[in-house]
Parts: sequence; C-alpha cells; structure tokens
Amino acid sequence: MSTVKLLISDTSLSKVPEQIKRINDSKLSGFHARIGKVSEDNKSKIALYLNYRIGGSGGKQRNYLLGYHGERDLKEVRKEVESLKGRIAAGEDVYETKRIAQREQFIEDSSPSLSKLANEFLTRYIDVNRKDPKEVRRMFDKDVLPTLGDMKLKDITRRDVIEKVLDPITDRSSGTQANKTLSILKQMFDFGVDRDLLQGNPITTVKKKNIGGFEKSRTRALTFDELVQVFERLPKLGVSPQVIYALKFIALTGCRPIEVTGARWSEFDFVTMLWIIPCERVKQKKGGDRIHKVPITQNMIVMLDELRSAFGYLNSEFVFPSTTCIKRSPGEQPIDRHSLSRAVDRKLKQLGVPKFVPHDLRRTLATRLGDSDIGADPIVVKKILNHQLQGVQNIYNLQEYMEKRMQALVAWERKFFERGEH
Repeated sequence: MSTVKLLISDTSLSKVPEQIKRINDSKLSGFHARIGKVSEDNKSKIALYLNYRIGGSGGKQRNYLLGYHGERDLKEVRKEVESLKGRIAAGEDVYETKRIAQREQFIEDSSPSLSKLANEFLTRYIDVNRKDPKEVRRMFDKDVLPTLGDMKLKDITRRDVIEKVLDPITDRSSGTQANKTLSILKQMFDFGVDRDLLQGNPITTVKKKNIGGFEKSRTRALTFDELVQVFERLPKLGVSPQVIYALKFIALTGCRPIEVTGARWSEFDFVTMLWIIPCERVKQKKGGDRIHKVPITQNMIVMLDELRSAFGYLNSEFVFPSTTCIKRSPGEQPIDRHSLSRAVDRKLKQLGVPKFVPHDLRRTLATRLGDSDIGADPIVVKKILNHQLQGVQNIYNLQEYMEKRMQALVAWERKFFERGEH
C-alpha cells in the first residue's frame, strides 16, 4: 500500500492517484486518510482516522474512525482531531469512550417499551390462561398504558409504577382494584424477565398493604326487609327493566352477576325445567368443564315471559339484551354486568338501605336460605351457589341434590313473593 505525507484537505483528497492508498497528515500526527477502491462512478470512498497509542509505547494502538470525506467540513474534522488528541494526552482512551457510547445508544434504541411487553403479556399469557381476559385488558387500557406505555422497560422504576399507576387508582377510593393491578403488573414483569425483555422485576418487593391497604372480605348480606324494600323501590326510580330483572334473578337464584347478564335463551330447558349455564360461562379455570344447573321456578318463568314480551322485537339471543349499544345494533350483546352496580350505586340513597353491590345479593340468598323458616342444608346451598365441595366430599360426593335445590329455591321464592308483587 503506497503512503504519502501531506496536508489533508479537500484539494489533496479530490485527486488522489490510484496507487496512493493512505495519506498521513503533515501537521496533525496520527490523523490520516485511507482511500478505498474506485466505485462505478469513478470515485473512491475516503475514510478519515486518528491513530494513537494509549498507555505508552507498550500500550494498545487504536484507530479512531472520524467519518468519511464529504460528510462534513474538513475544518471541523481537524478541530475534532485536536480535541481528541488533548483528551488522549490526559489519559482518556477516546476509542473506548466512543465504543461504550455507541453500545449505550444501541441499547437505548433497541430497548422495548412497556407497550411491547404488555402486548406480548396479554396475547401470550392472559388470553391463553384467563377465561375472561377482557377485565385485564380494560385495566391496561385505563390505568397502565396511558402513563407507562411509551416508557422504555429499562428506565421504569418501582417509583414510576407506584406514582403513575397504583397511587392514582387508590386515590379514587379503589384500593382493591389497586391491589389487583399490582398483582397483574408483577405477573407481567416476571413474564418479561422470563422472555428476556428486561433484567429484573422492578416491583417484586412491593406489598399490597402499602398500595391499596389490607383487604377485607365482603360480609354484606341484606336483611329480608331490606331486600323487599329494594325491589319495591327500584321500578319507581327509572332503572331499566333489564337491570331490575337481572338483579332479581341474582337474588332468587344466587347466580353470579356475569352469569345472569350473559344468559342466553338457548340455555333454558323448559322440559327438564333447568337453566344450564355452559362451562365457558361458569367461574372456573380456563378449560374447565363444569357446568351449572339452576332449577327453573314458577316465578322465573313469569319473569322470562315478561322479558320475552318486552324485548322479543329485538330477536336477541340474550335474555337481558342491551338497547343502548354503541358499536353494535340493539340486542346484539347483553347488558354489561357493571351496569347493575352502576344503577345500584346511583340509586342507593333513594333505595334507603346501607350500601350494597349486586354480588351481595348472592350472599343474601345464601344467608337467607339458612334462616330457620327455610333451613336449607349447607351442602345444598353450596350446590345452589355452584361452589365445589371441599376435601373428599369433592372427590366422592357426586350427588347434585337437584330436587333439594328446587325445594329450597321454591321456598325462598314463595317467601319473597308473599310480601307482595315485586
């Protein structure tokens, strides 16, 4: 390779003889140009370097790439060389400094955001393992992604999660929801560690007691008089018929709000007099095959007839069709189970009873079935609630107690409706 020594300038680099492959600058030691092969346009790519040794005569020799001729003014390049030589004289390995900076920039550019992790977590974990992933997705859309979605995972701290996501949920008097969100986020960050998207879980040591506080199991069960009062007043408060009937179904059957609101006409067998809730709508692990059989009582038939008469014009598959859909036509989806709690919450003062939520009606049924005038067997009550028996009973007692379930629900219904037409 032929090497010459002269002042590196635009002029000297514009007409380099073909045999010259390197030009050492005549003023700045170590500064040199390397001339590449001639391209199709009859021009050579010229790389500019600073050659130096760090650590004395026995130290490492470095070739620091300054760029290529034509990318910027050579006067700026020469000034940079002078600056670099000053830093080298002070003991800095500028090549290593640049390498570390480039690596950090690469990490910065390639580091995934929380949105990427959330999408992977929801798609590959929640959708696969959760029977109803909508609630978790709603949580992310409402509370997590708006504040943390664009942040790089490597930059997210414990404080970010607490201050930007969890505390705002707690501050709106939703401590239980804050704790649920904490649990889900812990799962998500662990998932991210397993999939090599981040190095560690930033909230692994955060405790629920310091976020939403200690949670107490709900114990609210309405007295019989409270229950009667609620259903006497509801029709006078402008609450939709679907909501009133759905609440009444919960109170009379002990089914969960989501099981009631999602009821389909196809689930009701009026030959066997059973409402058979399919396994995909029963609360259990995803893939479970347990169904729930609910005896159909006489007053349930009356309510179903009234619902069919009121909303039959929609030709809906749902017993409690929504007539206020936004993205779908009326009747194409059932009422939202949350509409029950919203209605109760709005009308609580006019109902004149202490605070309760729709799920408390399920507990009310279980409690009232144990009253002395009905005295249902605890195992029968468990079966009505579709709770699994514990221990060996769950393995060996396969009795459905369907006749006793019907007797208990009929006795409860008779007591309920004897207080007047509701």
